[in-house]
Amino acid sequence: MAVERIRLLTILGPYESLDRVIRVCAQSGCFQPENASGFIGDSEGYSYLSEENPYSFSLMKIREIFSHFGKTPKYTKDCDSVDLDEANRKIDELYETIKTIKDHDGLVDAKIEETKRSIEMLSHFEHLDIDLDDAFNCDYIRVRFGRLPFDGFEKLKRYNKDIGSIFYPDSSDDVGYWGMYVTPVAKAAEADRVYASLFFERLRLPTFNGTPAQTLEELRKELALMEESKKKIDDSDDIYFEDNIEKFELYYSKIKTLSDLFDIRKYAAKYHSSFFFAGWVPRSRCKELVAQLSEIEEVEVEAAHPKDVKKLTPPTKMKNSPLTRAFKFFTEIYGVPSYNEIDPTPLVAVVYTLLYGIMFADLGQGFVLAIVGFLMYKLKGMGLGKILIPCGISGMIFGTIFGSVFGNEELLDPLYHAIGFASKPIDIMSSALNFIIGAIVIGVAVIIISMLFNVASSIKKRDIGSALFSHNGLSGIALYSSLILLLVNMFMKLGLNTKLLAICGILIPIVLIFFKEPLGSLVNGRKPEHESVSDFIIENFFELFEVILSYMSNTLSFLRVGAFVLIHACMMMTFSSLAGIVGSGVGSVIIMTFGNIFVIALEGLLVGIQVLRLNFYEIFSRFYDGDGIPFNPVKIGDDK
Repeated sequence: MAVERIRLLTILGPYESLDRVIRVCAQSGCFQPENASGFIGDSEGYSYLSEENPYSFSLMKIREIFSHFGKTPKYTKDCDSVDLDEANRKIDELYETIKTIKDHDGLVDAKIEETKRSIEMLSHFEHLDIDLDDAFNCDYIRVRFGRLPFDGFEKLKRYNKDIGSIFYPDSSDDVGYWGMYVTPVAKAAEADRVYASLFFERLRLPTFNGTPAQTLEELRKELALMEESKKKIDDSDDIYFEDNIEKFELYYSKIKTLSDLFDIRKYAAKYHSSFFFAGWVPRSRCKELVAQLSEIEEVEVEAAHPKDVKKLTPPTKMKNSPLTRAFKFFTEIYGVPSYNEIDPTPLVAVVYTLLYGIMFADLGQGFVLAIVGFLMYKLKGMGLGKILIPCGISGMIFGTIFGSVFGNEELLDPLYHAIGFASKPIDIMSSALNFIIGAIVIGVAVIIISMLFNVASSIKKRDIGSALFSHNGLSGIALYSSLILLLVNMFMKLGLNTKLLAICGILIPIVLIFFKEPLGSLVNGRKPEHESVSDFIIENFFELFEVILSYMSNTLSFLRVGAFVLIHACMMMTFSSLAGIVGSGVGSVIIMTFGNIFVIALEGLLVGIQVLRLNFYEIFSRFYDGDGIPFNPVKIGDDK
C-alpha cells in the first residue's frame, strides 16, 4: 500500500552547464522535471527557454525515410560516437534521393494509369479491323466509339435508314454491345441525337495510329517497360537502405537523443549567465543523482521534502509487490493516488481475487481462465491477462471446495472420500440461503475494512476530523457495526445490552456525524464556518438520513456475490440436464463443451465487471480520491 517517498531537486549553475545537467538527469531514468514557472513566476531577470528545437527537422526527415521503406527505427543508447555532421549529410542525401524518386514515380504512375485506361478502352474494340488514325480523319463520315444497350441495339433498326448510320458491334458485357457507329457528316448531328436517345455511352478514344489490336500490343509493351523501369529504381533504393539500415538507426538514435534532451530545456529558466532547473526524484535514488550532479563544476543541488514546497503538487510513484502489481491497472482506471494518499492496490488485489473466485467457482473453468490469462499476458502483453491468472486460480480453489469441475458436481467425490469427507465440503444448491448470508457477511467485512482504510488515509493526510467524525471514520464504523449487531441480535438472540448499544453505538455516533463539520474544524485547528442554524440542521439531517440508507444499500449490494454463485451453478446444471437428455455420446460432449465455453466467456466477463463495480463503488468511494499526478520520469528515445 506504499506510495514511494519522493524528493524535489533544485539545481543551479552556469548556463553553459545546463545541457550536461539535463543529460545526467535524463539518463538516470528517475527524474521528472518540474516547470520553472512554478517556482519563479514573473520574477524579474529570469527568462524561460522556449527556443525552437534545432533537431526536429532532421528527426522528421529520418522518420520519413524509415516510413518510406516500411520500417520502424530502433533506438539504441550506444550512439555517442556517431558524428552528427555525417549523420545529417547522409540523411539529407537519402532524403533528397527519395524525394526525387517519389517525384519521378509520381510522373511514371500517372503515365502508367493513363496507359492502363487506354488499354481498357481499346480492349473493347480489339477485333475491329480499322485504322484509328484514318477513322478519325475522314472528310465525309464520322466515327463514334462506345457502348449501346441491348434494347437500344434492337430499337436502332427503326432509325438506320433515316440517319444513314451503321453500328458495328465488337464485344459485349452485361449491359450491351461495345462497338462503333459510322454516319455521314451531313447526318452526324441527327445520328448523335438518336444514339443518345438510345442511351449510347460514347467513349472518346485518344489519337492512335493503326488498328486497335496493333495499338493494344504497343501499349502493353510500353506499360511493361514503364513498370519494369520503376521497379528497378525502387529496388536499387531498397537495397541501399537495407545494406545501411544499422547506420541509419544509429543516426536516428543520435538525433532522437539530442532532440529529446533539447526538449527538456523548456522546463528550465535562465538568469543572466546562470540557469535554474528542478524536478522530482524517488528518495531511494536521490543521493545517487545528487552525487552525479555535484561532479559538474559550479553546479549546486538541493533536495527538499514535498511538505516544504507549498506551491507544487508532488507526483505519485506507486510501489507494489510482484503479487499485487498487476492490479495497479484497476487502480489507475479509477485514478492515481495523490502523494499523501494510501495506495489501494493491495486491497483491490485481495478483494478482487477473492470475490472473483467465489463467483466463478469451478476447478476446470478456473484452470482454463488462468491459462487464457497467461497466454494473453505472454503473447499479447495484455495487463488484463496477468490479472486473470490469480482470478482463475482463485476460481479453482473455490471450485474444489464447492465440488465443481466443468459443471460436473460428482467428479471430485473420490477425492473428498480419500481425505475423510463424506461428501463435498459445500453443496451450492442445498446451501443457497447460507450463500446469501455469507455474501452479506463478506460485504460487512469489506465495508468495515474500507472504513478503517479511510481512518488511516485521513490521518496520513492530517485530516483528524474526517478520521474521527465522518460517516466513514471511527464514528461511522461504530454506527455501522452497532446497526449490524442490533440486526444480528434480533434474529440470533446474542443477549447483547441493546440499550447500551443503542446509546453508545448508535446515538452518540449519530450526534458526532451530525456535527462533523464544526467538530472536524475544531480538531483540525480551523475556525468553524458560520451558517444559519436552520440550514445546518436541514442539510445535515438529510445527509445523515442518506448515510444510513447508504449503509443498507451498500451492504445489500454484496448479495450479487451469492447470486452469481447460484447462477453459475444453475447455468451448468441446465447444460448438464440437456446433455443428459441427449444421452452419452458425441451430442452430450458437444453440449457440455459449448456450455462450458459459453459460461466461461459470458460469466467470466460479467463477474469481472461486477467485482470491479464492488471495488469502485463500495470500497474506493469510502476512502480513495484518485486525483494524484502520476510520476513520469523523462525517457530518452521514448516515442510513447
